[in-house]
Amino acid sequence: TGPSGVGKATLAYRAARRILGAAPHGDGLGANAADPVSRRVEAMSHPGLLVIRRPWDEKGKKWRSVITVDALRKVPEFFSLSAGADGWRVAIVDSVDEMNPNAANALLKSLEEPPKKTVLFLLAHTPGKLLPTIRSRCRRLTLRAPGEAATAEWLSRQSGINRPEDWAKRSKGLPGEALALARSPAKDIPESVETLLRGLPRLDPAQSRALANRMTGKDKDAIRAAFNDSILTWTMERARSAGRDGRDPEPWTSAWRDVRALVGAGEGLYLDPKQVALSAIHRIQDAAKADTPPDAR
Repeated sequence: TGPSGVGKATLAYRAARRILGAAPHGDGLGANAADPVSRRVEAMSHPGLLVIRRPWDEKGKKWRSVITVDALRKVPEFFSLSAGADGWRVAIVDSVDEMNPNAANALLKSLEEPPKKTVLFLLAHTPGKLLPTIRSRCRRLTLRAPGEAATAEWLSRQSGINRPEDWAKRSKGLPGEALALARSPAKDIPESVETLLRGLPRLDPAQSRALANRMTGKDKDAIRAAFNDSILTWTMERARSAGRDGRDPEPWTSAWRDVRALVGAGEGLYLDPKQVALSAIHRIQDAAKADTPPDAR
C-alpha cells in the first residue's frame, strides 16, 4: 500500500523476478537484468507471472476505467496451472483500487484457498476502500515517499531528466510520480498554468486561449489531466495562503469546489474541453477579484 507513484509496482516486479528464479544483483531485491527470467518478466512473457491491470479499449484508444470480474477470474485459473521453474507462480493486481465490486468478490475467492507456492501481490493506493474480508487475508506492507531530496537524487541518475529538483517537488517526493511528470508530454503544463495565473486578477486572453486550445490537440488526455491537477492545486494553495495571511479564504475554496465540479462534469458529460478550461480559468479570475482590493485590480 501507499500513494500512487511511491514504488509499489517496482517492488512487486522486483520481488517477482527473484521469486521466479532470477539471479540476484546488489543488495535487497535487485536482480540481474541480463538474466533470462528478468528479461521475460520485463517482457511480460514469463509463464509463471500473471499481471492484472485495466484493459486497453481498442475502439476508444484508451485504458478502461475499471478492472472487471473477467480479469480477476484469470487468477484462480492461473494458479491452477502446472507450476514453472522452481514451482512458483506470481500474480500482480495493479491496482485493486480500480476493481469493480464483482471483481473484488472474485478476488476474495482466490485469497480464501491459495495453492501452495503461489504469491499474489495486491497494489493498493487507498487500502481503506478494500473489503475488510480482503484486507484480513493479506499481509500489509506500507510504502512511504522517500522525500524530495532522495527522489531528486534518484531522478538525476535517470536518462534524459532535466531539473530533477522541480519534478521531485511537484510530485511531493514520490519517485514514480516524479518520473512520470518529467517524461510526460504535458510536463510543461504546470508551469504554463502558473505563468497564466500569476498576473491575476488580470489575464492575458491570448495566453488563456492558447492554453485551452491544447486540451484538444496532441496528447490531449495527458494535457487535460495535468491542467486539471495544476489548476486545482494552484487554487487550493491560494486558499491556504489567504488563511495564513488573515484574509477570507472562502473565495478560493468556493472557486476550488466549482472548478472541481466543472472538471467532473466535463469528463462525465463530454463537454467541450476548451470551453471547460476557459470556464475554469475565468472562475478562478473571479476568486482573485474577490480577494483583491478594488484599487489594486
